[in-house]
Amino acid sequence: MLSRGERRRFTLGVATLLGFRRGFFIPCRFAAAAPTGNDDRSYPPLKPVFAAARGRFEAWIARVEGYADALQALKGPPPSPRWDQDWFPGLDAAIAYTIIRTLRPTRLVEVGAGHSTRFFVRAAADAGYLLALTAIDPAPRADVGSAGVRLMRTSVQESGEAPFAALEPGDVLSIDSSHVLMPGSDVDILVNRILPLLPPGAIVHIHDIFLPDPYPAAWAWRGYNEQQGVAALLQGSAWRILWASHFVRTACAELLVNSVVNRLPLKPGACEASLWLEKRSLPSTE
Repeated sequence: MLSRGERRRFTLGVATLLGFRRGFFIPCRFAAAAPTGNDDRSYPPLKPVFAAARGRFEAWIARVEGYADALQALKGPPPSPRWDQDWFPGLDAAIAYTIIRTLRPTRLVEVGAGHSTRFFVRAAADAGYLLALTAIDPAPRADVGSAGVRLMRTSVQESGEAPFAALEPGDVLSIDSSHVLMPGSDVDILVNRILPLLPPGAIVHIHDIFLPDPYPAAWAWRGYNEQQGVAALLQGSAWRILWASHFVRTACAELLVNSVVNRLPLKPGACEASLWLEKRSLPSTE
C-alpha cells in the first residue's frame, strides 16, 4: 500500500511522463546505483563546518532570551504572527524575530511569503522602525497584508534580478523556494545568479535546510534537492554560518534546555530548519 506522499509522487510522475509539466524526469543509466530513501544520505564532511559555528549559535540563543517576553506575547488574528502553525515554527520564527530586531536591516527581499513575513514585519515594528520588505510569491500561503510589505505575485523567474539589486551589506535575502534545483528553476537562479551578486555583509536565510543531515524520510516523495546546492556553498570560504536550526536542535540540544524557545508552542511534527548565512567575499575572478 502506497503512502499518501507516494501516491502523490506517482500521480505527478505519470503526468510528467505524459507531457504535462508537473515535475521533472531525468533519464540516467545508473540511477539504480543511487541510495534509496532508507540509506544514509548525510554529509559527514559538513559536520565540522556546522560544529565550528557553535559559538555563534550560543550567542544567538542568548539574544533570543533577551526577547523572551516579546516572543511569548506574540499572538492575535492575521496578519499578526502566531505559533500554532508548522510552516515557520518555533525555533525558526524565534531566531528570525531576533535577527531582525538585532541587525535592523534596511531592506529584506523574501522569496516565498507567509508566516515568516509576519514575524519579520512584527520584529521590525517592535524594534521601532519600518522595514522595506519585498515579498516575491505567486500564491502566498498566509495573508501578508501589512504596512511596509510590497507583495509581488510572481515567480523568481519572472521577477528577474531587479528586486535583489538594491540589497546592501546588512540587508537580508530570505529564501523559502520550490526547493528544487534544476536548470532554470527558482533555486538555480537564486543560488547561481542572485547569491553571487550579493555584496559581502549581506545576510541570507534559507528555509528547510537540514544539513548536514538529509531531508526527512517523510519528505522523500517531494524530491527536494535544494540543500545539495547549499552544501556546495558551505564548503567554500564565501559564506559564514550564523545559525542552523536543525543542527542546533539535533546536535546542540543542550544549548536550548533553559531557553524560552522550549516554552513556545510547537505543533507536533513541525520541522525547524532555518539556515542563516553571512556573505564574506565575492567570487574570485582569478
